[in-house]
Amino acid sequence: MLSSKEIRSQFIDFFLSKDHRFVHSSPVVPIDDPTILFTNAGMNQFKSIFLGQKEPEVARAVNSQKCIRAGGKHNDLEEVGKDGYHHTFFEMLGNWSFGDYYKKEAIDWAWELLTEVWKLDKNLLYATVHNSDKEAYALWHEVTDIDPSHITYHGDKDNFWEMGDTGPCGPCSEIHIDRGTQHCNKSHLAGHKCTVNGDCDRFIELWNLVFIQYNREEDRTLSPLKNRYVDTGAGLERITQVLQGKNSNYETDLFMPIIEKIAEYSGVPYSSETGMSHRVIADHIRCLCFALADGGFPSNEGRGYVLRRILRRAARHGRLLGFAEPFLFSLVDTVIQIMGHHFEELKGKDAYIKMVIKAEEVRFNKTLDKGLMKFDEICAQLRGNTIAGKDAFALYDTYGFPLDLSMMLAEEKGLSIDQEGFAAEMEAQRERARKASKFGSAQTEEDWIELSEPTPTIFTGYDKSSDTAVIQRYSINDRQVVAVQLSQTPFYAESGGQVADTGRIYNDDFELKIHDVKKIDDAFIHYGTLSRGAIASPQVNAEIDLERREDITRNHTATHLLHKVLASILGAHVQQKGSLVHPDYLRFDFTHFQALSPSEWDEVEKQVNQAIRANMKVNTKIQDINRAKAEGATALFGEKYGDEVRVVTIDAFSKELCGGTHVSATGDIGILKIVSEGSVAAGIRRIEAVTGRAALTYIADLQKSYAKVAEMLNCPQNMIEQKLEAQKQHIQDLEAKIKQMQASHDQAEIAKMLDSASPQEGFKLIVAELDEGSDLKAFAEILKEKLRDHIAVILCKKADKLSILVAVGKVLLPQYQAGKLVSALAQKIGGKGGGRPDSAMAGGPLPTDLDKFKELIPQIIKSGICES
Repeated sequence: MLSSKEIRSQFIDFFLSKDHRFVHSSPVVPIDDPTILFTNAGMNQFKSIFLGQKEPEVARAVNSQKCIRAGGKHNDLEEVGKDGYHHTFFEMLGNWSFGDYYKKEAIDWAWELLTEVWKLDKNLLYATVHNSDKEAYALWHEVTDIDPSHITYHGDKDNFWEMGDTGPCGPCSEIHIDRGTQHCNKSHLAGHKCTVNGDCDRFIELWNLVFIQYNREEDRTLSPLKNRYVDTGAGLERITQVLQGKNSNYETDLFMPIIEKIAEYSGVPYSSETGMSHRVIADHIRCLCFALADGGFPSNEGRGYVLRRILRRAARHGRLLGFAEPFLFSLVDTVIQIMGHHFEELKGKDAYIKMVIKAEEVRFNKTLDKGLMKFDEICAQLRGNTIAGKDAFALYDTYGFPLDLSMMLAEEKGLSIDQEGFAAEMEAQRERARKASKFGSAQTEEDWIELSEPTPTIFTGYDKSSDTAVIQRYSINDRQVVAVQLSQTPFYAESGGQVADTGRIYNDDFELKIHDVKKIDDAFIHYGTLSRGAIASPQVNAEIDLERREDITRNHTATHLLHKVLASILGAHVQQKGSLVHPDYLRFDFTHFQALSPSEWDEVEKQVNQAIRANMKVNTKIQDINRAKAEGATALFGEKYGDEVRVVTIDAFSKELCGGTHVSATGDIGILKIVSEGSVAAGIRRIEAVTGRAALTYIADLQKSYAKVAEMLNCPQNMIEQKLEAQKQHIQDLEAKIKQMQASHDQAEIAKMLDSASPQEGFKLIVAELDEGSDLKAFAEILKEKLRDHIAVILCKKADKLSILVAVGKVLLPQYQAGKLVSALAQKIGGKGGGRPDSAMAGGPLPTDLDKFKELIPQIIKSGICES
């Protein structure tokens, strides 16, 4: 008997021998197709080719595509388990031709594989074709030795494939097999007749050959495609059932190892008659493993909600088999043993998949028992046979029952649920959520997996960079970020302007890379991503990134020094208004009403570095807040403090209330360099500075830049200022010489213009064009001094724009106004402008025929004069 592994390999190898290229399955969670929740067919990853949006990379392709049909248009979820062939997850074996071979080869090769490689009885095989497809009908006769009476025509419902309401489509030819009269499930009905594409289980489809040759237009007409395609699909589960001689897909080696584990763990043997729960669980765990491996995640929205429904449906059927504790996660290894040799993406993700599934099971089990009791109460008080939508929503909202679980429970009792009422309650909740403010943790009590009773987190990070601890609870969200609460921690949680520590939490089972820590009430919540394994044993080691922490402490203590020095230099009005203590830099906001002068900047930096070199001791102690203030400790305006506070004292230099981490002596800071100073709001200034390693890097970068400038100027570094001054003077001299030369050139041009002025009634008109990019303003200043009884119109092009200058001679003022004249000219080209009576400018789009516009200028000027 062929194994499913061998069947898959033989299909792929067969088409490789026919010059096909193997194409890996695309993920079941679509990467770039928002129109579907899950990949539900082999053609999904080739859709852009069929739509003409992308050129095919290969002419022939073969693969085994992972598919999920649950949710959306293709939804088999509620049918799974009731029979032997419905699934949420399945594999679609397929071969494709992108404008290469067509019907003849597709039919010939399908027949060859089924009858010569897999040795299926030809007398049991049937072929269907579309009513319009005479070509395929003839080819079945010509290229195969199928019984001619087994070839039949059928209509659009069974034998015409369409991608959507419009777009690529075409007839298809299906291959069916007769499994025998013993498989007919309608034989007890009077007048029933077993037929291909009938309504009983005797004849089943093995393979669908789709011939994409048309485009469905908006008016529903069909037009031929430029290229023709072949898209075939054969379900591996069904092919395996036939080749292994089984009565159901679930009896094949794709499912039985899982079903046997379920029977072993539950103590409930499997049979086709009583094994619906076994089938549901076996199907659903396959679906969950692939969906999680490909980036899916259970949640309350979209595909995440579908996955949560699948998981909870499986968990509910586990209850029917007697599972009181999480069990689904223990089936993951079996799925990977069956499928991992071909779908290698499953390997290495087993621990993660188990953790997510187990966390969901724990979360669901916490509420299921209470929810079942509540459901029984609702049913006991029910009048009639319909559970109100409000009650169904309460089960969803309070106990985490998805609607389909409530519907399943109701169905078992012969009841129904008001689904419209449920939808109305759901929408009302969403509206309340939109209006409500969001406070506190993103995790709710339902989200947490508790390993022990949570207690206030003990912070040990003032004295330790690593510590042992116990995981009290954890959670994981749809972005695969794990949240963990420990009994104690060396990790500083973001507060007081100091960023959180990073590092790792680990034991032999797993390692969690921590990227953030937040304090929520008395709990420190650590956020990270798994780099190894899955959370199991609660005993862990917690270890911060010590080098990063030391950079943070240098910057934090430096803000205290900076605060004191600023108040000393600028005045007592200086108060801290905010800060950010980051490993790479510090930011300090303070009250002050003007920018620091260069001398103040230098003095602040100088005094802070003097304090650093003094290597003053930094001490911390817990004090009564009133006593601390009485001793001169600075409290930050707007901060809330308890009765007892932590006081950070730097010898006799500084004393502040602060919960952050600090160096033991100021010398540990090394050096401080101010990088920038500026305004962030009225009366509030901001200094950004670097210390320690970052300051050395900053200085080194400045030195590199300084050396580069010296190299560019071809002078020693100590001569850069003199060289720049000399070059600046040289540039000014050249600019003055160019300006003088331009003025001489302009005067010569103006003299020519005056000579060529055309006499008009009452004035002389100059129309001229300057070189592209000329300085019209400078030209105008010279021109208007030379004009007497002249009106000058000067044009200058720049790319697709035209600038216009109008200047009026002194003797013509105020009778003629340059501003009005230039406005009249600009209107003709769709522009605008204006200016003084003696000189004005305008601009607009460059006319397509500039010479014609020049010819119109005298007439436009005269019209403008008349209007004036």
